[in-house]
Amino acid sequence: MTNAEIHPQHQRLASRLKELRQAAGLSAAALGEMFGWSQSKTSKMENGHSALVIADIERWLDAVQADDTERSEVLTLARETGTRVRPWRHSDRPDGAAQQQARGDRDAETSAIAVYQSEVVPGLLQTPDYARHLLEAHSLLPADEIPAAVLARLNRQTVLFDENKQFDLVLTETALRWRPGPPSVTFAQLDRIALLAGQPNIRIGVVSRDTQERREARPLHSFVLLRYPDAPPTVEIETLTAEQEVTDPADVRLYEQYLHEQQQLAEHGDHLLELLERVREDLRQRQSATDHR
Repeated sequence: MTNAEIHPQHQRLASRLKELRQAAGLSAAALGEMFGWSQSKTSKMENGHSALVIADIERWLDAVQADDTERSEVLTLARETGTRVRPWRHSDRPDGAAQQQARGDRDAETSAIAVYQSEVVPGLLQTPDYARHLLEAHSLLPADEIPAAVLARLNRQTVLFDENKQFDLVLTETALRWRPGPPSVTFAQLDRIALLAGQPNIRIGVVSRDTQERREARPLHSFVLLRYPDAPPTVEIETLTAEQEVTDPADVRLYEQYLHEQQQLAEHGDHLLELLERVREDLRQRQSATDHR
């Protein structure tokens, strides 16, 4: 994450922590040693490259012997920073090549990535044709920028083959059946999902349409849950105009609970493969009916 991508409020909080540490005459390494933190974690916290949670901030304030005024100022800022919104107009477009590359760098720092997707196939699973048709239909990118954006998205997917990382992806059958292009695009996409579901570090689940219609699965917007080896987890949510980042532990836990609930409802393993085949067969039948008109 570059400084330009850090929300100003988060940057102010991180800078204030660094100022207090320096004023107390402590090195980043010395402060981290007090709590068993790595120097990397301490540096990321005070440079704005890591989520900041209240419990860690309180320990930081204790270590630097912050006075009541400083403590109140910092904790107030921390509580206001628990959810950050980064408007797209202030940064790269969400589907642009630069943004995809930035997300690739972010993904490389994680220990695990979980995705809930209710509208379309998640970007980490998309085939080149699916990604291209999706961007052509639903992005704000100029046509001449789409090839580079597709390539950057595909390059991001190399992280899936890092067996030290765990991936949990849950999507709805509604998202699975959404067609950005001709049937051939969907057939190839279904094949890719079946292939990736066989990887030992990738768990893919689909909440069936029957489960959705029985109202067993609560509807919710799509989100990404990012886990790090030396920093708290964060949740990222995309809207039409902005990216929202949730770091407050209580809020993150709600997303973790929702994801676990959807994982329990989703089809996995052989049941997932059977569901994929049903989608293929339905599409073949519709294609055949269209061909005979």
